[in-house]
Amino acid sequence: MSRAEPVLPAAPTLRGALRASFADFYFNSGRLVGANVLWGFSLILLYVVALAWPLGAIVLAPLLALPTVGIFRIAALIVRGEPVSFRDGLAAWRRFLGPTLAAGVAGVAAVIVFGSNLISGLLSTEVVGWAFATFAAWALAVSGMAAMAFWPLLVDPARAAEPARRRSRLAGLLVVAFPVRFGALGIVLAAILVASTVAFAALVTISVAYCALVACRYVLPAADRLDARPPMIGR
Repeated sequence: MSRAEPVLPAAPTLRGALRASFADFYFNSGRLVGANVLWGFSLILLYVVALAWPLGAIVLAPLLALPTVGIFRIAALIVRGEPVSFRDGLAAWRRFLGPTLAAGVAGVAAVIVFGSNLISGLLSTEVVGWAFATFAAWALAVSGMAAMAFWPLLVDPARAAEPARRRSRLAGLLVVAFPVRFGALGIVLAAILVASTVAFAALVTISVAYCALVACRYVLPAADRLDARPPMIGR
């Protein structure tokens, strides 16, 4: 007798995640706006430091991951239907301090290394330089997708017992398993953030929190679905 296949969670859709996040934001606007404003204040402070001390801004840039993890923690609790308050975002700074700072350092390093390679390659007149630029562009895109998958999984209350290393591995598996879907998600979220940069008030008040909700609405069900799949070995 064959073993019954497990029932997989419903696959997330980008349209559904965008639509559900609007409702999430409406019913939790106070908490999310507060966390987003704290993130925006940190960004402005970093910009002020950059004007006076560019190297210092680079050194301090990984600390922006702290308000980022706070936003994602609130978003993940909302998506999981858990009780949530603004303090949950602040508590995430201490609870996920190590992985958060590591992710912040890795993100800043990726932007510096791949970004500089991209710029130098584009300015080059040789084919080798263009090849480096192409590689750097893809590396930046993959790094962005991995970060987009990592933050929701790091703060997921349903995975509280799992070590951060396993969550980071799962984030990588998601990007490898669904590169087109996560690429589309990354393009949409990047477009929202870029448009919000023009309307700067939106960036420092609502946009980052909304993008965190969309990411959680998409990543967490996708991870649940991937976890529920039976192993292929021996089948």
